[in-house]
Amino acid sequence: MLSNLTKSLTKILFVYGLFQSLVFFVLHKLWLFPLGFLFLFFVVQLTFYLAVFFFLYLNQKLFYNAFTGERETSVNDANKITLFRITMAPFLVFLTLVSQKNGFSGNPETAEPALTIAFVLTFASDFFDGFLARKRNQVTYIGRILDSACDYLLLGVTAAAFFYFKLLKPWLFLVITGRLVLNALVMLILFLVRRKLIPQTTPIGKIAIAAIMVLLVIEAAAPLGLPRWIHYAEPAAAILIGISVIDKLLFLAKNIRAAKAE
Repeated sequence: MLSNLTKSLTKILFVYGLFQSLVFFVLHKLWLFPLGFLFLFFVVQLTFYLAVFFFLYLNQKLFYNAFTGERETSVNDANKITLFRITMAPFLVFLTLVSQKNGFSGNPETAEPALTIAFVLTFASDFFDGFLARKRNQVTYIGRILDSACDYLLLGVTAAAFFYFKLLKPWLFLVITGRLVLNALVMLILFLVRRKLIPQTTPIGKIAIAAIMVLLVIEAAAPLGLPRWIHYAEPAAAILIGISVIDKLLFLAKNIRAAKAE
């Protein structure tokens, strides 16, 4: 018999999957991109959803309040928002492909605004899930893991897609991906040192992630025509990322010293 948590996960993922599928189907009718591409989206989306579901199903024990230790019997509101952001990954990648691929869009003048709106809504959810979790005391261990993993998954695949279509300059792509790889290495080292995965971030790290998100939205909206001063966003984001790299290395050293002292 399925647990209430499993039923809650199934319902939420089904609703998100159905909504994104309907939206992409409508875009297919509006933009007239190939039917095969629509089918490919459905296959990739279903595969991704199944991977997310089985990961969460196998890790139901991680659904507990990070402060009280109380087990969750259903997916709380904060985690619902986080799951929305995670499941948007295939949608955003395919929407980027459609908007940039020559001949795919029957209405190219509507493709760029749709892409920008999708990125704004997705990245904005990164603020709302954290705010809601703190306000309603819904901070969960799985939520912390998903929030970090989601940020780096979305930024990684989006940066790769933007780089491929030359929406992102090569040097900036290397800066962003280098920051993501460094964070993964730091998490791996700390896991090996502490023998436990403890999702942690720093204020500077969160600022850097937010800066990358804003930058990607700007790059998506660039074809629409933006003020010239917007171009300063690229070096500004690079500087923030550079500062966050130093901050991350200091964070690593501090935690290694603390682990040795225990």
